[in-house]
Amino acid sequence: MAEGACGQTPCAALSGSIIIKPIIHCLIFFPLLISAGTVDYHLTVAEKNITIKGETSTALAINDSIPSPTLYFNEGDVARIEVRNNLKNEPTSLHWHGLLLPNDQDGVPFLTTPQINPGCSFTYHFPLTHPGTYWYHSHSGLQEQRGLYGAIVVRPKIQTGPPIDHDYVVVLSDFTHENPSLVMRTLMRGSNNYAIRKGTMQSITGAIRAGSLADYWEREK
Repeated sequence: MAEGACGQTPCAALSGSIIIKPIIHCLIFFPLLISAGTVDYHLTVAEKNITIKGETSTALAINDSIPSPTLYFNEGDVARIEVRNNLKNEPTSLHWHGLLLPNDQDGVPFLTTPQINPGCSFTYHFPLTHPGTYWYHSHSGLQEQRGLYGAIVVRPKIQTGPPIDHDYVVVLSDFTHENPSLVMRTLMRGSNNYAIRKGTMQSITGAIRAGSLADYWEREK
């Protein structure tokens, strides 16, 4: 069981109905934790200025990297990942998307794992039981949209297929200089503002210029 700094423990911050699950998971995963090799990572969440298309805004990075560093493991390894929150005014978290792991290590604040408060750290500790390429990301607010996401590679114990000289991990995402909360608010209210700005939806002025105002109103009925 991992313990975070600032007095946080996975069980202490959860309700009584959920505490039983980490105990069961410890009984299941503990033999794996003591029989495999441990791979350590130290990740620091902090703000970072990023310039895209000549515009600079404040994003979020892990170890000064956007996307976050790719984490490499072998099937059967045990991950021990210390996450330090160097943000000034907001908590953070990391969710290990697609991995089968103990519930209290899942990284979803207020559901499975405590949030990591500013100036604090938390050490995730879990076995890698299955191979594949996955990803991790913040589960706090809209921090993922601000840059907190990265890849996870778990190499299989037995390599099948032709020999591989080198693996390349490609992480694709978009980025906006606009506050993600404002983007979410615009989308939730059903606004067509972004479609109009991208030219993928016809506006009234566009319909007038195209001589199709009647068609525009017919479509809007």
